[in-house]
Amino acid sequence: MPDAAHQPDPLTIADYDRFVEAQHDDREWELVEGELVMMSNPTENHEQIAGNVGAPLKLAMDAAGCRSYQGGMRVQRSSDSRGKDKTKPDIVVRCGPRQNQTDLADPLVVVEVLSPSTMDYDRGGKLKFYKSLPTLRSIDLIYQDQMRVEHYERTGEGWRLDVLTAPEDLLRFDAVDFEIDLDRTYFDVPVRKPILDADGAR
Repeated sequence: MPDAAHQPDPLTIADYDRFVEAQHDDREWELVEGELVMMSNPTENHEQIAGNVGAPLKLAMDAAGCRSYQGGMRVQRSSDSRGKDKTKPDIVVRCGPRQNQTDLADPLVVVEVLSPSTMDYDRGGKLKFYKSLPTLRSIDLIYQDQMRVEHYERTGEGWRLDVLTAPEDLLRFDAVDFEIDLDRTYFDVPVRKPILDADGAR
C-alpha cells in the first residue's frame, strides 16, 4: 500500500490544498476518503500501458471535440472545498467548454493503471468515489502484472462490471465512442496471457 499520512479526523480538500502547497519536494499526493495518500513513482510498464491507451484516445477525443488528459489533472466532486476526495487518475476524459483549471468535476471516463502499492486504494476508496460522480460513465482499472481490465460502465440500473482478459477483448468507452483491444493496450508490456487449447478456447 502507498504511504498514508494518518490523522484523527478526515481532511477536506481545503486541508489537502494547503498541505500540497506547503510541500517542497516532488512527491505527489491524493486525497482519498479524507486521507492523504502518497502516490508511488510509475514504472515503465505503467507508463507504457497509460500511453498505449492515452495516445489514441487523445487523438479520438480531439477529433470529437472532447479532451483527454494523461496523468496531469485532478478530479473532485465539485468546487466545494469541504469535499473529502481529490484524486489524480492516470487518464481522464471530459467534454464541454474548456475550463483551464487544475481539477475537473465533470469527467466522463477515468482510467487507473494498477500497481501493488496503489491497488487497495484504487479498488477501494477511489473506486467508491468515482462511482459517486454523477457525470462519470466509465471507470477502468488496468492491471500491470497480468492481462486484466476491470471495466465499470454506468447503466440505467447502476454500475455493470465486465472483466476483460484476452488480447482480442475490446475495451469500450461508450460515452465517447472509443474502443481499443487488449492486445494494443498491452503492446510491448510483458504480461501473462490466457492459455488457449487446440480449439482456441480459454
